[in-house]
Amino acid sequence: YTPKNEEEEKHLEVLEGLLKDKRRGDWSLIAEIVGIKAMSAKQAFFRVYQKHHFEVVDALKQVIDKRKELLMK
Repeated sequence: YTPKNEEEEKHLEVLEGLLKDKRRGDWSLIAEIVGIKAMSAKQAFFRVYQKHHFEVVDALKQVIDKRKELLMK
């Protein structure tokens, strides 16, 4: 995916950051949250123009934020 404007460049940076923080098993958790299969969640994340892309990105943010919150306790 090649960004075409500044907004898309920022979105790509967010995606790269999420991938750095993603851990094994996260696709399964995201799949449960969004209501799709784990492989579909992974593909939706990487395919920016796919139907569930933004839902998957939001779900991954939630999973990572919750993990960080629990680790801080």
